[in-house]
Amino acid sequence: MAPQAPSRSRSSRRSDRTRSGATTSYPCRLCSGSHPLRNCRKFIRMGVKKRLRAVLLHKYCSNCLAHEHSGKDCRRGDLCKVCSRNHHTLLHLPGSRRSDGPSSALRHRRLHLRHPNPQHPAPSGALVLQSAAPRLNRLPVSRPVVGVPTPTANSLLQHRSINVLPTAQVVLAVHQKTYETGALIDPCTPVSCIDDALAKEFKLPTTCIGDEKVCTTVIRAKSGEFQLEAVFKIELRLRVRTPIRPLSSTVRACIDDLRLANERYHQPTTISLVLGTDLYPKVIQSGLLARADGLPVAQSTVFGWNLSGACTQT
Repeated sequence: MAPQAPSRSRSSRRSDRTRSGATTSYPCRLCSGSHPLRNCRKFIRMGVKKRLRAVLLHKYCSNCLAHEHSGKDCRRGDLCKVCSRNHHTLLHLPGSRRSDGPSSALRHRRLHLRHPNPQHPAPSGALVLQSAAPRLNRLPVSRPVVGVPTPTANSLLQHRSINVLPTAQVVLAVHQKTYETGALIDPCTPVSCIDDALAKEFKLPTTCIGDEKVCTTVIRAKSGEFQLEAVFKIELRLRVRTPIRPLSSTVRACIDDLRLANERYHQPTTISLVLGTDLYPKVIQSGLLARADGLPVAQSTVFGWNLSGACTQT
């Protein structure tokens, strides 16, 4: 009986596979195929927002689309071929501007470290480090004036009428939990956005796209079966106040017969969620009511009738 050949080590077998041209099989978490996410046909056919949502839900890296790590741990130096930011080209959102290098503030800081005093520049080849920021002369603090407050442009322009912005009460579904919040429906905002504090409060799945952050969620109507997957750009201190003062009962009595998208439209409220141009065609419906002068215009939406325009107070 011939002696058996000694078993080969695992490293030698791996090197043989490499020399023979075999490739590693990647289980795709999106379609259950065997390929990297960047080669997934289902992923490529998606729109950018659905790709972002897929990356978030399936925990892929937003920089290189790898499945072993997250974006913050990515060590690859690949940048978007469209805007040169730290995200994969397949995740580029339309409207993002090209990054031409370090920001102006960073360039100014580097210049300031080299030459703290423009009148006395450092000698050639010398490196000057500034140990502390220059002391600034403090301006005297003005004390509050007791009396009639200074009128603002909003208060002057809305003295006899109050402007109402189109809002709706929507439901956000996150990890089998739901949160109700107000939303401004604004076709003049290029992309839908949400306040950073609100996104953290609702624990929305978030990822970084270059220097910016986006999150995903499902929007539902309070009644009915409407729901929509959406991607929101996260903004710092997104605050929209509407209306500036409560509306009179006379105005409210003329609109009470409508099924409103926001039943608290007459109460001053701070809105931190904006449905922009990208979602506007999906939530707006045919139907416009202009009842009389001095009353807001009603527009039909999937959430109900929203109101916008000037309300004359009587």
